Amino acid sequence: MEFLKIQVTKKNTLNVVFKDDNGNIVTVAGGNIVHKDLKATMNALIPHLSLLTEQREAENRTLKQLEADRIQDGNSRSVFKLMTVDTITLSDEETFVEISGNRICQSGYVIKVESPKIGAVEHDHYKYCSELFLAVEAVVYEAKAYWNEQKYGIKEGDLNFADEDPFDGKVTTDQVPQADVQTIGNDGKKGKGKKRKTA
Repeated sequence: MEFLKIQVTKKNTLNVVFKDDNGNIVTVAGGNIVHKDLKATMNALIPHLSLLTEQREAENRTLKQLEADRIQDGNSRSVFKLMTVDTITLSDEETFVEISGNRICQSGYVIKVESPKIGAVEHDHYKYCSELFLAVEAVVYEAKAYWNEQKYGIKEGDLNFADEDPFDGKVTTDQVPQADVQTIGNDGKKGKGKKRKTA
């Protein structure tokens, strides 16, 4: 399975375009919530997107400084609070990558942001190419885990009950514990309701 596009949707599901073993291009939309690890790997691309699209918050800053913003919660101008990454597009054999996401403007509007295509060997255009492609490999790994291993955020499971059947007749009604019930009047106050025992 060779991914050409990986996209986390607004509903937190995964859409992918991939090339199968026969060379067919297949588009698949997932119906399950993505795992938090996949979200984390997509979020690791935010500093790269901010640098590649020359965002104001990334000006005169290094990749390491931008990544440190993730830890500092008090920075309201952090790229992690202003931007998201939702799609990566890969060329054949993952030699080129393009990142797409959103940016929240000061006015509150959300705009689409796309990076230029970056090649794995274009070190003169983008000096963090090796870090970018390591981050992309992490996204591809998590996307494969989603499809091949069903690594979802919420997984339907089976409840394993004890082998005993509670209705097999071993417990009789006289063994059921008694309970006291107190009635409350219509005005919401405890009245002089009768105490009665129920089985």
